[in-house]
Amino acid sequence: MAICDGCGAVADAEHIRARIQRLELATRYRPIHIHTLLIGTAPPALIEDYFYFSEREASEFQKAGFFLTYAVECPLSERADAREAVRHAVPIVVKRVNLSYKPQSIVLFSPATEELIVPLQAAGLAERLLLHNGAPYPALLDATQDKLTPAFSAKL
Repeated sequence: MAICDGCGAVADAEHIRARIQRLELATRYRPIHIHTLLIGTAPPALIEDYFYFSEREASEFQKAGFFLTYAVECPLSERADAREAVRHAVPIVVKRVNLSYKPQSIVLFSPATEELIVPLQAAGLAERLLLHNGAPYPALLDATQDKLTPAFSAKL
């Protein structure tokens, strides 16, 4: 068994295969210049529910300069503490934002991503961080399906 570089868990071949598939899907729709980086907690367990699995929405996102990523790159187990998982991922998230994504703005959209606010501010990204009353936005994605909410889709 290998250690997954996306979540740090001991992973079987299926876990690694699913991670690679998610990375390939997301990379296909990554804008060259990211205007707005949206960061959630973790992707859904089923690949069919993964945002970038929907070509239409992913293409619209790419054209608008949006890119969706997650603090933890692999789905969390039902027993996992989401806040603890995000806290554990903080160093790599800050590194990815600064060295790879380089967005003009950053939107956090799930309660557990509140753990990223202070580290992102400390990394010099405070002016890029868009918050909702000092906290992550609550309703950009439908958490049950990892799809854009109708209200957010209408803004594209």
